Amino acid sequence: MKPFGNGIKNRQYSWKALVVNMRNLPQNKTGLTSFSLTTKVLMKNNANNSTTVVSRRTRLLGMVLTLALMIPSVAVSQFNNPATVPLLTAGNFRVLAGTAVTVGATCTVTGNVGGTSVTNNGTVTGTTDVANAAVTTGLSDLAASITNAAGRGADSTLVAVELGGLTLGRGVYAGPGTFGINGTLTLTGTASDVFIFKTSTTLITGATCSVALTGGAQWINVFWHVGSSATINGDFKGNILASTSITQETGTIDGRTLARDGAVTLNGTAAMPVQFTAFAVTSNRMNAVLHWSTATEVNNFGFEIERRQTARWEKVGFVQGAGTSSSPRDYSYADINLSPGRYAYRIKQVDKDRTFSYQGSAEVEVGLAAKKFELGSNYPNPFNPATTMEFTLGDDGPALLRVYNMLGQTVITLFDGNAQAGRLYQVKFDASRLPSGLYFATLESGNQRMMQKMVLMK
Repeated sequence: MKPFGNGIKNRQYSWKALVVNMRNLPQNKTGLTSFSLTTKVLMKNNANNSTTVVSRRTRLLGMVLTLALMIPSVAVSQFNNPATVPLLTAGNFRVLAGTAVTVGATCTVTGNVGGTSVTNNGTVTGTTDVANAAVTTGLSDLAASITNAAGRGADSTLVAVELGGLTLGRGVYAGPGTFGINGTLTLTGTASDVFIFKTSTTLITGATCSVALTGGAQWINVFWHVGSSATINGDFKGNILASTSITQETGTIDGRTLARDGAVTLNGTAAMPVQFTAFAVTSNRMNAVLHWSTATEVNNFGFEIERRQTARWEKVGFVQGAGTSSSPRDYSYADINLSPGRYAYRIKQVDKDRTFSYQGSAEVEVGLAAKKFELGSNYPNPFNPATTMEFTLGDDGPALLRVYNMLGQTVITLFDGNAQAGRLYQVKFDASRLPSGLYFATLESGNQRMMQKMVLMK
């Protein structure tokens, strides 16, 4: 690199030139020592006018390096959402095998099972199809699904075959060989995000395996394309599309086990006790409303609703489950009259034997509004005898909310005090002692004023 003392003095070097030249600096073990020594010499030779400039450019270099280090982690979360793998009629089965299906004594399968033969020592809640047209069509569609998954272009090629300890967003992931999970693999995304994993060989999970879904991600959108066989232990989630066989030794599976040319053997404690298909939380004024759906349920006692605003989860409600059901069901729960703030919710699904598992988590903002001066329309309107009004302010300050009659006389003052910007205020107006007629609500703050009409009908 050429000496740049005069260049700085004469301001002939642009920011871009500085960064480009930095790449040519001699590197030692620390990577930046040569630059530091050059800077010291430069500052000594140009003490009168270069110290401030060098300091600024040093800070710029630090920012450039910081951004460069951040780029890989950001890129992983910016993959386009891939289309789901079309299962067609293969998706009608929870378990489908090109040869035999064996359901162990401790295992419960919620849904349909199909194969050339079926040995059921446990519980199957759906139909059992043996070497019939449904099985033949399902296997044909499964072959097409495997071809579809195998042909997907990878967004990322995972260097390590061990997936435990990783946190991944939506996208298509390919591996160099056997996929293994011996810790916790966290998949984070929304209910519509799709995750596709491709390996040309095997999938093997250990007893400590846990596939955790966060942010609302659903197992129905997780696909595991396995070039040969899969051996499952631990807490596994997702749809396995195997070219040969699938064996569950222990643990649980939330998903489908579909084997094109081989057998499916299930010996875990359960397979899919409750299949969630949706979970979402929305805000409605000062309430949080939860909605979730299940496709099937087995021995489901119910759902405990847990809420968190700080570091601690707390139970706030319970919704009775359907017991054992093979038909879709929709549930909801309203957490009402909350204080303004941001809340997280999760569902704790409890079996009749009191074993339980958690269904994701989702966050919602309650009572937090845009920072603007606004008086909303009252509801209901017309009303009898009470109604509710909402208002927000653009800036912190005093607010005055009054109700007037047709003669311009003050009927009642509903709010008179300081209010916070961006907070949604709800005020109830009880007109049980007033006659029917037209009334006016006015909100004042500083030099701003807004009015809404209200009709009292008794």
